[in-house]
Amino acid sequence: MKINVTCPVNTTSYGYVSAYFMKGLLELGCDVKHIPMFFEHEIDQDLSPYLDKILGDFRFHHDAVSLKIWHQHDMTGFTGNGPKVGFPIFELETFNDRESHSLRYPDFLFVASKWAKERLLANNITNEENIFVVPLGFNEDIFIPCKMPKSECTIFGNFGKWEVRKGHDVLYRAFCDAFGKKDNGEVYLIMVPSNRFLTDSERKYWENLYSGSDSRVKILPRQPSQPLVYKIMSQIHCAVFPARAEGWNLEALESLAIGKHLIITDCTAHSEYASDKNSRLIKMSSGFEKAEDGKFFNGSSYWKKFGSDEHEQLVEHMRSVHRERTEGNLSVNKAGIETAKNFTWSKCSKILYDNLLEVT
Repeated sequence: MKINVTCPVNTTSYGYVSAYFMKGLLELGCDVKHIPMFFEHEIDQDLSPYLDKILGDFRFHHDAVSLKIWHQHDMTGFTGNGPKVGFPIFELETFNDRESHSLRYPDFLFVASKWAKERLLANNITNEENIFVVPLGFNEDIFIPCKMPKSECTIFGNFGKWEVRKGHDVLYRAFCDAFGKKDNGEVYLIMVPSNRFLTDSERKYWENLYSGSDSRVKILPRQPSQPLVYKIMSQIHCAVFPARAEGWNLEALESLAIGKHLIITDCTAHSEYASDKNSRLIKMSSGFEKAEDGKFFNGSSYWKKFGSDEHEQLVEHMRSVHRERTEGNLSVNKAGIETAKNFTWSKCSKILYDNLLEVT
């Protein structure tokens, strides 16, 4: 199959998704031409051997299917005369006029979850036969199951850029409510939250909120490669993601893949892989609220409300993890490992490939 792929190649989530899908298509024998969105590439060294040969190649296929992996507000700019396939990764319940107009332009839409497909249908973007679910994955060669850390303290971890959407405004408060001074030295929270889109003052606000005077919180810088992310993940007992909305959440799936316990909200794309069998779910029962954070979202759509009930669930989940660890009952999350096996990048790339064949 010949295919033109328009996408970023960098170490953002969009960049990783794009790189792994192009790698998967190449391994399936496709003749892939990359259409760059930016002049410079920032690629994980583990992916360079697979993609170096197509990055920077100015040629493209004139008569081939065109796939664009990008935001929902910019589903234009396809290359080639074949079918136009948009692959947006979005988090919110509704779309503004620009997004709706943009999403209606491609011939077909690929989305990462059944929730996303339902949102497109509910907003009358296109017909069901034009929407295909293609889940995202994890690198099974890097995120290998590991044992629980033999630590005398319980270590929680959160991965993902500073954002209200990701629940960073509620996580630290829940951590403090779950563990008082009597637990000092027995619990820690590791944060890997670098957000390249924040100003220095915005970044300092978040850092001060978490680690102003709390020695139990450790904020780590942005990790330049996935093996380094894995090294940190392997040192925690439980990953915590109290997000109000997610288009997928790569790090949550990676946490399951290596056998970590997972505290996570049961909303949006999380429901594609997180269940009460492999995760400690935060039931989002408080309804919806305007998606507004003064930075990335302006209140034109909605996300799940994180209210007092959700807060109490998060507090109790964290306490239960700590209790099980201190009692010696916190074993590897085998159910999480089994779930993740369905979402390797090779399997997800095969789904992408099969659906591309379907639309061509």
